[in-house]
Amino acid sequence: MYVLSVHRLADSVSSACTVACAVLLLFAGLGSAWAQPAPAASKPPVQTAAEPVLPKSIKSLTDAQGAKEALAVGLNNDLSVIVDTESPLDPTHFSLFLNGQEIKGLDDTDYDDARHALIFHLKRSAKNEQAWNGLLGAPMSLTRPVSVALGYRNSADHAARPTMIEGETGKQPTFKLVILSPIRLVTAVFAIALLCTLVLGGARHSTALRDNLLPQIPKNRQTFSLGRCQMAFWFTLIFTSYVFLYIILGDANVLNEQALMLMGIASATALAAVAVDVQKDTQADAVNSALRAIGITNYTDVLGLELEIAQRQDLLVKELSAAIRDQIRLEIDDRRNKLKVYKENIQAFTSVSWFDDITTDINGTALHRLQVVCWTALLGVIFLFEVWRDLGMPQFSSTLLALMGISGAGYVGFKYPESQH
Repeated sequence: MYVLSVHRLADSVSSACTVACAVLLLFAGLGSAWAQPAPAASKPPVQTAAEPVLPKSIKSLTDAQGAKEALAVGLNNDLSVIVDTESPLDPTHFSLFLNGQEIKGLDDTDYDDARHALIFHLKRSAKNEQAWNGLLGAPMSLTRPVSVALGYRNSADHAARPTMIEGETGKQPTFKLVILSPIRLVTAVFAIALLCTLVLGGARHSTALRDNLLPQIPKNRQTFSLGRCQMAFWFTLIFTSYVFLYIILGDANVLNEQALMLMGIASATALAAVAVDVQKDTQADAVNSALRAIGITNYTDVLGLELEIAQRQDLLVKELSAAIRDQIRLEIDDRRNKLKVYKENIQAFTSVSWFDDITTDINGTALHRLQVVCWTALLGVIFLFEVWRDLGMPQFSSTLLALMGISGAGYVGFKYPESQH
């Protein structure tokens, strides 16, 4: 009985060990399965974008209407560059070169699939204004021949060197760049001529550019005013330059601070000179008082005296008594004496010539006047030359502007002791 119990206990222990070993093997297998990495998923093959078939050359150039013969295109027009490929092209990768210079900022370039043409809208902006100024500056004719090439960049890196595409024969095709259209030229000439007519007409028939020191002197014989002439000079110069730049560039914002300051300095000088003339006593004031004393207050009185002399001379032709004739002769002599006094007094205050009036006073050439004339003329020539060459109002330094201000201040200051005429 005892032996049987021992055998049963041994069988139970053996069975328990077997089960325990099976459980351990199971966990060991699961652990090894968890420890192994999962099989990698298969990746799809990388698709690389096909490179576009680049054109080898430029076939021809046309304008917006497709015209090829005598091609003439100007600023703010379209230039079509037809290339020798039928593959679709991305226009954002192409840039336009004119005379070997890249025209940047043409971001709205189109591509015409039907004509295989890159269409460039020739516009001027801050990015390309220097390039356009070089192409349009210093004009000597209405048009200028310009060569064309294309630059291709595969990326948006504009600093990268582009692949250049030229004409079929290895040469760059050309077209006529319109600098001035005939209509714009005629309009500009008319506007400038009208202004000059108004300014010169004012100089001849009014006191717009003259000193009105003596109202007894006719307007066309009054002396020219240096301050007013300087103001008219800069106004005419800047207006003419503005019209010139506008008809070429089509840009209304071509004025700069220096141009406005030059006009301001000239206007301030003229205003100060007039104020000095009004405040101080001059020889002109003494002459004016003397002429008023004999009944001549303005030039109309002078014409009246001349008319009265002519009327009385006509009376002498008639049959009159001796007493009446003597009285008429006395009246004629009286009026002639007044005219003699008038002419003697105004002689020093009548205009000799434009240059003499603005550079001299009653004692001769005045250095302070000559200084203003010379600096104004020199800067005016430089101003016009730089507008013509660079297509922009020149940027005068603060030193040059100060020089103009000092010259004007010297002129005004010397007017206090100046003997005017």
